[in-house]
Amino acid sequence: MPSRAPSVVRASCGVVVGVCLVPMDAVTLLAAAVAAPFARASARTAAWRDGRVRAAVRVHLRRLERWFAWHTDAPDGTGRPLRYLAARLAVGLLSAGILLLLAYGAFAAVLMTASWAFDLRVPALADDDSDPTTGLTVLSAVVPGGILLYLALMGLVGSAALERAAASRLLGEEDRTRLLAQVEALAASRSDIVAAVEAERRRVERDLHDGVQQQVVALGMLLDRGRRATDPVVRDRLLADAADEASRVLASVRDVAWRVHPAALDTRGLRPVLARLAARATPSAELDYRLDGRPGPAVEACVYYVVAEALANVAKHAGATRTTVTVTSADGVVRASVTDDGRGGASPRGGRGLAGLAARAAALGGSLDVTSPPGGPTTVTAVLPCA
Repeated sequence: MPSRAPSVVRASCGVVVGVCLVPMDAVTLLAAAVAAPFARASARTAAWRDGRVRAAVRVHLRRLERWFAWHTDAPDGTGRPLRYLAARLAVGLLSAGILLLLAYGAFAAVLMTASWAFDLRVPALADDDSDPTTGLTVLSAVVPGGILLYLALMGLVGSAALERAAASRLLGEEDRTRLLAQVEALAASRSDIVAAVEAERRRVERDLHDGVQQQVVALGMLLDRGRRATDPVVRDRLLADAADEASRVLASVRDVAWRVHPAALDTRGLRPVLARLAARATPSAELDYRLDGRPGPAVEACVYYVVAEALANVAKHAGATRTTVTVTSADGVVRASVTDDGRGGASPRGGRGLAGLAARAAALGGSLDVTSPPGGPTTVTAVLPCA
């Protein structure tokens, strides 16, 4: 896609180069037209025709990038190359006409000036019986000549604009389509993330209400009974039970906070946190961690949530006896996968957990894939760009 507007001189040079390529465009289009009837019956002929067209388009892509500051990420400009070459031929012929007018005007101006300065009689400008060229004649031609020069130069600028417009319309179509698809995907992932965050908020609320709150109530009752007990032995036993209950409350609060976002992820990094998750999993998971450095905070958090959710699903639904967590990086992406030998049948559409993780990965430009045939094994894989 266009990155910046080129200078007038640079764009004009690009137009001149484009005029020089008009014969190539004409020959390519003629060859494509001749080969079209045979291409329907012969795959080799079709491949030859497409190869010639793409080769011509690649030449123009280099010219567009060099002289017009226009670039496309689509390989070989695979939007509509034949239509582009046809449009390019029309623009090239128009540009050739403008350049011929400029050349003719410059030639006429040189001849008129030479005729006036050196008192020459040029047959192209005057008959044998006509008066010689005077300064008044030259001066009277300045204004219309300047207007025609301005119009011709504006024609060159217009040709440059047509070059960029044709390229954007016919070669950059895939860029626009891809960008629109990315915008739509991000909008969808945003709504999914909002839903996942709301589900997580309800889960935390439920954990606090059904778990921690009940434990705190039990702790209060034990302390109240201990305060009212008159027998020292009973009082000591109740206080010991209260101390044990306080430890359980603290562990429950830490567990809820850990599932929201473990502080160790920020202070110690991803590997120790995943090691703890693997050790606490049911069954205990094997960790294969092969990252040389630390990825970005958002990537670390996403990997953590993917592994935590996958291990939780293994414990709840899989009935597995062996689980492996693998985290690697290659080609600019982090790949985290959790594999178990359970009963299989998992689906990212089966619940909020995996669907929310898929949306979280998509928001980072990554993806979440679940492979879980009936009977297993199940593999949950997140692929995230390094950040």
